[in-house]
Amino acid sequence: MHIKLVSAFALVATLAPIATAQTPREAALAILERASRPFAAYCARTGNDLTVVAELSSASIQAGRWKDGADVEAVASAADGHQVAKGQSHIDAGTYSTTIRLPLENGASPAHVSVSVRGSGEKPADDWVKIYPPSGKLVGDPLAYRSASRITTRPVAAFEFARNERVRIEWPELAALDRREARLLDRAGKVLLPSLPVTPESARRISVVEMALSNLPHADYLIELIAGAGDVTESRLLAIRIR
Repeated sequence: MHIKLVSAFALVATLAPIATAQTPREAALAILERASRPFAAYCARTGNDLTVVAELSSASIQAGRWKDGADVEAVASAADGHQVAKGQSHIDAGTYSTTIRLPLENGASPAHVSVSVRGSGEKPADDWVKIYPPSGKLVGDPLAYRSASRITTRPVAAFEFARNERVRIEWPELAALDRREARLLDRAGKVLLPSLPVTPESARRISVVEMALSNLPHADYLIELIAGAGDVTESRLLAIRIR
């Protein structure tokens, strides 16, 4: 009689569910989980340009961390660890965020970006963001900005907003679009507002959605841009949290 032995590892591997790729909705919502860190990092790629945004979290701002400003460095690396781009910027006192533009030369394809924040009298903080290959032909990754009556407009990486703030989202247009529409969804993807104002700015080749948040309850939301050119249509999502 032959007895077949099965290792515990093999048994677990057999019973474990097969991992599946994130849906666009899940990928969009994932950025919200970065808002609780000392600072949030966000990366937007358009063609051969990579824009990195670093923003201090609400907790860091309230605790007075980096109140005198901070130096920020971003390093983009390929999957094998080879550095493909590097840049620096500074968060001035009272501004809380900054952007770094990283030109991607010679067809460089970064797999992740490491971001560090250093400031006098503060413990250094580091984070990193995974970079996925461009998926859209019509619209690139968006950049978002927050503003309020007492808040100067600044770029967003921690996508948590207060209800007295406004959000402005800029989607770069990669091709000539003949239609654009935007709508507001809840966290599960259910349509809450079937139409949001979307404005093309032809000089900068961007589609803009700008809205006040005072009428929205505390929750997570998805802002969806649907863009079309001829028989090609793309849907892009950006998540925000009203705290």
